Amino acid sequence: MSSASASSRNAMRRVIVTAICLAAATGANAHDWYQNRVDPITNFKCCGGTDCRPIPESSVQSRADGGYVYLPDGFNIPRERVQESPDGRYHICENRYVITNQPYLRCFFAPRLKVSRLLPR
Repeated sequence: MSSASASSRNAMRRVIVTAICLAAATGANAHDWYQNRVDPITNFKCCGGTDCRPIPESSVQSRADGGYVYLPDGFNIPRERVQESPDGRYHICENRYVITNQPYLRCFFAPRLKVSRLLPR
């Protein structure tokens, strides 16, 4: 084994380890804002560590009463459970029941403009 190939392998390992560390740190920071949020109706924490994520606007349908429907799971989300998203995107926090494996809603976040339309005047 030449010293050049060993050196190049060590350099590659450093690059890979650095990339993994950056990816892990970026993912954790992006997820941090969910950690201390609670559902305004149930008062349960939104996130258990991996339950929350941004969702495409196309997966959400607004209702006339100010609530939303999350189309993939058919969740009917009442206006009182809608929270303001800090980044202008839709987000959902959901998990699955252990016995039935059915999804359940933990929290839902909508962009500010959409939430402000829901507030009573």
